[in-house]
Amino acid sequence: MKRLSFAGLGLILGTFAFTDGLQAQRATADTPKQFEQMFKVNLTDFAFGQYTVGYERVLNPSTSLGLLVGGIGFFQESNVANFGAAYDGWGGWYPGVEANMEAEVSGWEFSPEVRRYGYIHDGMPEGLYVSAFLQVRSLRVNVDEDVDFEGAQLYGVDYLHEIDHDLRFFSIGTGLNLGYQWIADNGLTIDAYFGPMFRSVNRDLAFDAIPDGQDAAEDAARDRMRNSYSPGAVVYDLYNGRTGPWLRGGIQVALGF
Repeated sequence: MKRLSFAGLGLILGTFAFTDGLQAQRATADTPKQFEQMFKVNLTDFAFGQYTVGYERVLNPSTSLGLLVGGIGFFQESNVANFGAAYDGWGGWYPGVEANMEAEVSGWEFSPEVRRYGYIHDGMPEGLYVSAFLQVRSLRVNVDEDVDFEGAQLYGVDYLHEIDHDLRFFSIGTGLNLGYQWIADNGLTIDAYFGPMFRSVNRDLAFDAIPDGQDAAEDAARDRMRNSYSPGAVVYDLYNGRTGPWLRGGIQVALGF
């Protein structure tokens, strides 16, 4: 946690130093305001089963505060995966056992940020900005696997048991984004941003049964969710993402008033 705090402090200080340099180009004490506040919807999050709304409020001629709140919920099903291979003395090699997987993902995200606009177009909050943000995410995955391993003699499968389980995932991170916000005369807004972050990840897996022990079950779950079922980027990160550098970005539409 100390590493995360120091990283966040450094990113925030760097953000303000960078935007102070940009600010001298356009933003002044008499920079006009186009709109005081905005309500936003994140378009790119829809592709990952997340539904995010945002709010931004102008504080002064170069600074605003923002907040993103998202709900996460989707159902993933994979039919049919083949595990391993077997050998029949009469028929030779043939595919191993078939497996089906259902995963229900739910959770939330909370992300406050402060923005400093350096190059302002017609007035706040339109133009080029750098933001420092905090991101907190909490998710749960319930996995139901259907595999009949009984009597199977397989090659290439180390864990001959089902991986029915609950995964609880929690991450907290901080970083900065470089973005540009364009505002039409009627208040319709497009906001695009991208940048690095550092996050700390914690996860816990609880299995219905662990005949070969917790470590073996966790290794099997990560391997199958990544290689056998390939259920998508979000689920892949929940099982394989690590503490360390990460990326964050998105495109939002908004309405100013």
